[in-house]
Amino acid sequence: MRTPFTQALLTFASLTFLALAAAPAAGTKSLKVNAASVAWTPVSLPGVPAGLMQRILHDNKDNKLSSGIVRFPKGFTEPRHYHTTCGHSIYILKGRLRSPEGDLTPGTFIYSAVKEQHGPFTAVEETEFLFYNDAPFDYHVAK
Repeated sequence: MRTPFTQALLTFASLTFLALAAAPAAGTKSLKVNAASVAWTPVSLPGVPAGLMQRILHDNKDNKLSSGIVRFPKGFTEPRHYHTTCGHSIYILKGRLRSPEGDLTPGTFIYSAVKEQHGPFTAVEETEFLFYNDAPFDYHVAK
């Protein structure tokens, strides 16, 4: 015999399963990309000097999430900044970035939370990193 609590729990679980099954998928098709075959394109962000380049590996226009490789040329400085709509992850592939917390070298992973100021970052040498934003991307230079 089911108790009212057990029945409520089963109903909740069933409704949750149906809601998840009906939710749009994060991506409708898997993909495989050879990053070396993707062209570098310039990135223009408000308050950021020229020189920033990227290779977009995945761009989900439906939910505005993307993955890519970003390149800072040697000497490039990204200002201290924050994001009001997203957090983002970076994983250093090659090079060296100087940050207030110390140098970031290959193998370093950083997650920057929404509304948390981070940077400035200066490329001690040409640096490439994997970049992923977890919600629609915005960019604001800290004052």
